[in-house]
Amino acid sequence: MLKYITVKFENHYKVIKCFYCVKKMDVYEAIVTRRSIRRFKQIPIKLELLKKFVNAARLAPSAANLQPLEYFIVNDKKLCSKVFITLSWAAYIKPKWSPSENERPTAYIIILIKNNSNNWYKRDASFAAENIVLAAEGEGIGSCVLCKIDKEKLRDELNIPEEIIIDSVIALGYKQEKSVVEDFKDSIKYWRDENNIMHVPKRKSEEITYINKY
Repeated sequence: MLKYITVKFENHYKVIKCFYCVKKMDVYEAIVTRRSIRRFKQIPIKLELLKKFVNAARLAPSAANLQPLEYFIVNDKKLCSKVFITLSWAAYIKPKWSPSENERPTAYIIILIKNNSNNWYKRDASFAAENIVLAAEGEGIGSCVLCKIDKEKLRDELNIPEEIIIDSVIALGYKQEKSVVEDFKDSIKYWRDENNIMHVPKRKSEEITYINKY
């Protein structure tokens, strides 16, 4: 957001544009605090925010700048229910689990591919998804990127044309659970403890980083 400030010169004042007085957004903080969230408070997300997240996706890198992606926002309660039944959740949690009715996402953004002529379109979708979830995190909204989808059922429910590829669904809502990072030891599988806190193993930075030589 652009701001204007008044600056005093020798004998007069002048209003000038200020590009450096806007509070800097801490993107790195959003990256390290974001975790996949699968339980949500039943508080609606403003449409303006959902459009903001799509705009963040729109501006993500795109191979050859072909921009093959489109976005389907779902925030109608009845439609959200139809989307929900096409999704699979938390494959590592046993027995099979999904959010209860009072924990379901309150909105979805579906990433669609209109043109797959470029072999890198899936990478475009990944960049876009990351921008969405980081923009959501910046607003205190939890997210979960879902790829195990009954795509044909979802297509039917939302009347998505046959020629459009459904890539992924991003579930969104205000957080109703806590998820924390653990150092990777014996298994990559996430788990819930007795307090319903999700634990997600991640490899240590020093184990995956090489500087100037492998």
